[in-house]
Amino acid sequence: LVLASVLAACGTDQTRLETGREATAEVKTLLTGLFHRGPKVAAPDPQVIAREALNANAGPLILVSLEATKSTSVFALRGENNGMRTWLSPAGQGVITRGGVLAGTRGFGNDMMSSDIGPMIAAVQGRRAQKLKIELRYLDGLGKERPLPLDCSSGTAAATGYDFAGMQFSGTPVAVHCEGYGFSFDNSYIVANSGTILASRQWIGPRLGYLTLQSLRN
Repeated sequence: LVLASVLAACGTDQTRLETGREATAEVKTLLTGLFHRGPKVAAPDPQVIAREALNANAGPLILVSLEATKSTSVFALRGENNGMRTWLSPAGQGVITRGGVLAGTRGFGNDMMSSDIGPMIAAVQGRRAQKLKIELRYLDGLGKERPLPLDCSSGTAAATGYDFAGMQFSGTPVAVHCEGYGFSFDNSYIVANSGTILASRQWIGPRLGYLTLQSLRN
């Protein structure tokens, strides 16, 4: 019932959407990913995982789900430098964020090695509809970083709220659609009034697909 009400709230304001694809549809995908449990495969409840991690750890935490493998794990903050935060899982995989936006990954295979995403961060945190350019970088067969420049557009939908792991979250859905060199993807974010990204569904790259991130403790 909680999830249904959140999804209904996400679809109440179609007139404010500025991207080529509806932000509400992307937010539905985001929230479905956070609460999804496969009908045939028994999987740990992500909310139970989150509660246990919050009880066992005192520092900042995020819940990370990789859609390609349907795996979910809690990542703890292991370092911060010039606004870049590095989060590590118990298995040693790494997620790098800048302002809550995915800036790189490590240990997944076919990782996003680095990025220039300043304009996207500003648009998402500012909850603005605008055109922007970013660059993501991946290793080629010779181990050299190759850039993937992308043209993007952002847009917003009506504010929404939801409960997760005993906590209440509310913010503005922001969608970012990007295209370039034959690739396209749609990132979704829920952003608090402070500019903090509460939850997101973000594209790593063409082989890994999407990560869903839920903030547990900043």
